[in-house]
Amino acid sequence: MRQKNEKLKVYEFLYNRLPFSDNETEEYEAMQRMDLLEEHFDLYLRKINTKNMELHWHCEVVVGTEHEMINVLIATEYCYYLFVLHDYSGEHYINPFNILINKQYEAVYDLNRTAKIYDKFKESLIDEGSFQRPIIIKHVVMNETFKLAKRPSDQFLTLKNLPFYLKAIEHSAVIRKKHLRPDLRT
Repeated sequence: MRQKNEKLKVYEFLYNRLPFSDNETEEYEAMQRMDLLEEHFDLYLRKINTKNMELHWHCEVVVGTEHEMINVLIATEYCYYLFVLHDYSGEHYINPFNILINKQYEAVYDLNRTAKIYDKFKESLIDEGSFQRPIIIKHVVMNETFKLAKRPSDQFLTLKNLPFYLKAIEHSAVIRKKHLRPDLRT
């Protein structure tokens, strides 16, 4: 079950009680937008059985000098799934430098950061023994108008393919119990 980000709770408590700087107001508004995206994503999660999964919300990692938010981390017996939520609208494309560009030719998101997030999580998510579960990072665009032009990317999930992807995670998370053979010595 998703819980609201603790920092957002503090901001909501203090908002009309203390004067906020421009940066604090901007951060507060961004956190409110992110909370709505997470709430929307949670509606999709409720449609699947998460009994065999561990769900972690609001994983923040520092990559270089930047803070990156992993909105949802789903850990199954076989894999780690990291979801970064976005609210991009309209047509976008990925340029040759792996940067997401909008229709006005403005840089929106540097997809090279995904590799850095992956490395950061690989350092910290060490499984016992020699087996390391795979780490899969997906950027989920929670806006129906988003469209990738020219070059499609498997890094992105849209509202059209998100239910299928989550259903696939649900099926892969099923733990197969070993059936013990009856003792034949009797």
